[in-house]
Amino acid sequence: MINWTDELSVGEQELDGHHQEMMGLINKLDDALRSKEDQQVVAQVLAELGDYANYHFGAEEAMFELKHFPDAAEHIDQHMEFRERWKELDDLFQAGDETAGQQLMDFLLSWWPNHIRQFDKKYVPYVKP
Repeated sequence: MINWTDELSVGEQELDGHHQEMMGLINKLDDALRSKEDQQVVAQVLAELGDYANYHFGAEEAMFELKHFPDAAEHIDQHMEFRERWKELDDLFQAGDETAGQQLMDFLLSWWPNHIRQFDKKYVPYVKP
């Protein structure tokens, strides 16, 4: 379970909304895994979460260009690392690896809040009005 706190706010309503939506999807995945939902249900949540992560990353990256964010390349590298790890874990899950669900949750519960604190907070001065 992951919870939104004001500490995670980047001060931009749309991007904060994206982060909150991602956390909601992570919690939805956690619920599906804990309740031992059918693998097809879990796979659907995984697909939704992966698609939304890509949508969010695209929105951030467009903002970087618009606002001339100087650390954009480093930040985009972080997004690529997420995508690569996500694909590895999703592939394991799709292949029926029984540990993949917990590995995904461990990754998501760590990566998202840490990414916001360590990387997203760097763009705060560039997105505030």
